[in-house]
Amino acid sequence: MTLPKTLGLNLALIGLLSACGSTPFVEQSTGINLLQTNQAVYTLVNLHPNPGNNRMYSVNYQQAGFIPRCTEVQIQNYNGKVLTFKTAMDEQVYTLIKHGSSPDFPRYLNKYFGTHCDNEKVNTLSVIDQEGIDSGKALIGMSKDGVALAIGYPPEHKTPSLKNNRWLYWASRWDKFAVFFDKDGLVKQIQD
Repeated sequence: MTLPKTLGLNLALIGLLSACGSTPFVEQSTGINLLQTNQAVYTLVNLHPNPGNNRMYSVNYQQAGFIPRCTEVQIQNYNGKVLTFKTAMDEQVYTLIKHGSSPDFPRYLNKYFGTHCDNEKVNTLSVIDQEGIDSGKALIGMSKDGVALAIGYPPEHKTPSLKNNRWLYWASRWDKFAVFFDKDGLVKQIQD
């Protein structure tokens, strides 16, 4: 093979490999690539990272850390299995890791990050919903929307539909808890 053909083949291979390494993180509703946008990116729900190592997982462990919804963040890196981001307020770097039970990581991330954080929606929710969202906890009497904003969404493999009246969460890797809703979609019980 001649030098120009070898060089061309090597450049093509490098281009393919670098394309494989850069997985886009695209917001579903707008098509905006959240890795490359000049717009602000926000947390859409409260996040609960492990304060010891600033990690969280797509099964949404309810760890002791707290990043309030509508916190402005800068997406640092995304490779299809791990997302790293930095908060604008304190420039703390966090890592969100895809858990093996999470079937669709990009769809998961679209529920947690976006270019518009809807405060208007929260203002229409009940006082108990707003209290739970502010504290990052599920409380008796909250709506399903309020619970999702306060503690995030339950892992899909244990709660396949948000229409279910039982949402199962993990407090940690070993401890679970369930949020039960009544026929009107309000929290009636939280069971450890």
